[in-house]
Amino acid sequence: MQTEHEHVYGIHPVLELLQAGRRRIDTILLTAKRQHRGIQQIVDLASRQNIPIRAVVPAELQRVLGHDQHQGVAALVTPVAYRPFTEVAALLQEAPGPHTLLALDGVTDVGNFATLIRSAVAFGVGAILLPKHQSVGLTPVVAKRSAGAVDRVPFVQVGNMVRALEALQQLGCWLYGAEAHGETAIATVAWPERTVLVLGSEGRGMRRLVRERCDHLVRIPMRAGADSLNVAVAGSIILSHVWAYRETQSG
Repeated sequence: MQTEHEHVYGIHPVLELLQAGRRRIDTILLTAKRQHRGIQQIVDLASRQNIPIRAVVPAELQRVLGHDQHQGVAALVTPVAYRPFTEVAALLQEAPGPHTLLALDGVTDVGNFATLIRSAVAFGVGAILLPKHQSVGLTPVVAKRSAGAVDRVPFVQVGNMVRALEALQQLGCWLYGAEAHGETAIATVAWPERTVLVLGSEGRGMRRLVRERCDHLVRIPMRAGADSLNVAVAGSIILSHVWAYRETQSG
């Protein structure tokens, strides 16, 4: 359940928040000295956007946040809003050209989720799909760990991942599920213009019905005897391959 307001904290997350301009910022709380380049950028951007800045002592900021991992700055903002699935469907129907989507079937670790968000932004993902249950959500900790990248990509929360994936197939998307023993090596894939990368949870991987819905199961080739990669590393590598393939096709 999302609250009416939340605190985004840390220099890079607050900077990203100001630069993205997607959420209403009510107030910025500041304890750090303005000699820090990032803090000065925050002050300048907030001033241009007429956002109030309130100086506080470190103890007050720690009391508000409940911890001291704030780097001297926090912003009181509206939470990241989940977008409706119909918005993604409309984008696919109306916008020509390549689209990459990321579907996370039960990722629960905050660090993995944050890394995947940053990779999604870096490699041009148009939206991230999450199940409503048994999945990590959008929290201030995720915003901090993703260095503010939560404000750079839309998130869609779906009640039934299998049905959502089926709907994407009907819109012309091809589903590529990542598995350690998938039949196709990622370097050999001619990634379609409409690609959905499906990643499973950290422990059990994709659920059976999600796996069966995929058009292809892909793997990352590794040396014999190497341990499997965690979901964040694997997802980032595959997204970079999709991006690189698209770059060579457009060039």
